[in-house]
Formats: sequence, structure tokens, C-alpha cells
Amino acid sequence: MTQVMRFVQDEEGATALEYGLLAALIAAVIIGAVTTLGNVVSSTFNNIAASMSAAAGS
Repeated sequence: MTQVMRFVQDEEGATALEYGLLAALIAAVIIGAVTTLGNVVSSTFNNIAASMSAAAGS
């Protein structure tokens, strides 16, 4: 019974789990930011290309 209680009260593995969850959260935020930024950049370049095509055709 004392070994079970010692296992339940041991917090050594909890910090590793917390760091893993923190790393996963940071990765999710980075992926979301890069996806959003990628869409904005793509839209900007498409607008520039359209403007250049219109200027060259005029």
C-alpha cells in the first residue's frame, strides 16, 4: 500500500507531461499563425500580380 501511495504522490513525471503539453500548445499556435500569414501573403502576391497584368495590358 505504501508503494501505491508513493507512486500517486510522485510528481517527477508530471513536469515532463506539462512540458509536453506546453510544447504542443506552442506548436499549435505557430501552425495557426503560419497558416494565416501564408494566406495573407498569398492574397497580397495575387493582388500584385493582377495589378501588374492590368498595367501591362493597358
